[in-house]
Amino acid sequence: MTSVPPDLRSLQIVAAVADTGSMLEASRRFGMTQSAVSQAVRRAEAAVGVAFFNRSRRPLTPTRAGRILADRVLDLNRDFEALLGTLRTAAEQSERVELRLGLVDSYAGTVGAHLVKELMTGSIALSLSAWSGLANSHAEALVRRMIDAAITCDAMDDLYDVERFPFYREPYLLVVPRGLEAEFADLDLREILARYRLVRHSERSYVGAQVERHLSRLGVRPPRAFEFDTSDSLVAMVATGMGVAITTPLCLLQGLAHAAQVSALPLPGPGFFRELLLVTRRGDISSLAPRIAEMARTSITMQAMPRIRALVPWFTQDY
Repeated sequence: MTSVPPDLRSLQIVAAVADTGSMLEASRRFGMTQSAVSQAVRRAEAAVGVAFFNRSRRPLTPTRAGRILADRVLDLNRDFEALLGTLRTAAEQSERVELRLGLVDSYAGTVGAHLVKELMTGSIALSLSAWSGLANSHAEALVRRMIDAAITCDAMDDLYDVERFPFYREPYLLVVPRGLEAEFADLDLREILARYRLVRHSERSYVGAQVERHLSRLGVRPPRAFEFDTSDSLVAMVATGMGVAITTPLCLLQGLAHAAQVSALPLPGPGFFRELLLVTRRGDISSLAPRIAEMARTSITMQAMPRIRALVPWFTQDY
């Protein structure tokens, strides 16, 4: 029959008796009765199958086994504390996973690196793979399980088995060449787009499709001239005087290299908005997703907003 190994506390009590030569002193050290100390010593001896003390002598004298235990108990304590530390660290990192994350271009190109760094070096992800691209590509990748989550402006309303965590909302604005602001002061959107070319976001993008829907609701159908997948190309065209654009503050920030040559004005007429959110498959990373969404929001608040306010002084996060 296999014997039950002694518990660490019993061995610590044995070592204390060996050090002090007194069960009374050991009982004071551990806040126990002398009888309980004696029982603990006997349990440890029975479990190991050796005598730790020569009971024919007073004060108690440790046997060779007792002296070895007394010498080694500090190592046992250190090993046990190290084990506890390892277990606690493992518990804290229970959600560290290999995360595959899609990032919509306007987020990836402005503050995405800050989020990736936080996820890589913080307490969430052991490893991270991140892809940028248009929002519609992330919807397909999520469905095909090529990614675990997406930071996107597409709520994927046609998908039912997903969870959505909105974290940022911004208005669409009018971007015009710098120095021409006064020419737009008293014009409505229909008049502006009759006089100036509309530099479009590609209709393949979520932003481009949203702009087209807004114009359609207003009954405004400007001729097609320029159309771009990336915000920096769109802002560059406006900066060279080739037209005006309807975009968002974060997309404008993506075109920062050309922002000194453009101005951002409130969009005439009824406004509309873009929302960024984290989308995941339901149940995949349910406890982790709200934390990632909050980190994504913080990255915009801390990293993007100061630069956005420099470009768009009238913009606030009250939208």
